[in-house]
Amino acid sequence: GGGGGVVLSDLNCFYPLWYQKRLALGLMARDTVLISVGRLDKNKNNSTLIKAVALCNNQSVHLVICGDGEERDFLSNLARELGVGPQIHFLGNRSDMKDLYAMADIFVIASYREGLSRSLMEAMASGLPCVTSDIRGNRDLIQNGKGGFLSSCNDVSGFSEAISRVVEGLEIRLKMSEYNLEKIKDFDIWVVEKQIEEIYQVVMGG
Repeated sequence: GGGGGVVLSDLNCFYPLWYQKRLALGLMARDTVLISVGRLDKNKNNSTLIKAVALCNNQSVHLVICGDGEERDFLSNLARELGVGPQIHFLGNRSDMKDLYAMADIFVIASYREGLSRSLMEAMASGLPCVTSDIRGNRDLIQNGKGGFLSSCNDVSGFSEAISRVVEGLEIRLKMSEYNLEKIKDFDIWVVEKQIEEIYQVVMGG
């Protein structure tokens, strides 16, 4: 008789949604959660992110990867080989990205090629500091040292150092969050539509 545990769903009413998401993944409020979004293929270069997490040598740093693809097994095996299997979370394709961004602390992306990354813009609009590869598209959105840090695609130590700086610097994190919330306004659909309209007026002679 008696005994038994507490069912997580019974506690949901006591916790904000972002924390419920963490609990569902076995994460705590004190953990630092990195989030990456996109297809698990060679272009997204998630192996660099996993290696960077391993190099951080900090068990409270967790990487949540949203998306699926042909590299999932390879990446999962890599995480285990590097001793960070429990810190890498493969969530597959999700329909609750807004809540997952709210759950996270830092957005990371190490792609070799991007246009204007939708996931990066969503992360900025969620107020996340961003550690990204130093490529066209990412550079248009992230100014190094302002909204985040830029590193060469395969520079594992560069990514690791940048992640650690944001993890350890609460003031840096807050400033980057504020910067990105303001910067992303430049890419609001109404701003972009107005700019396109002005271009057409010039081209067509007013």
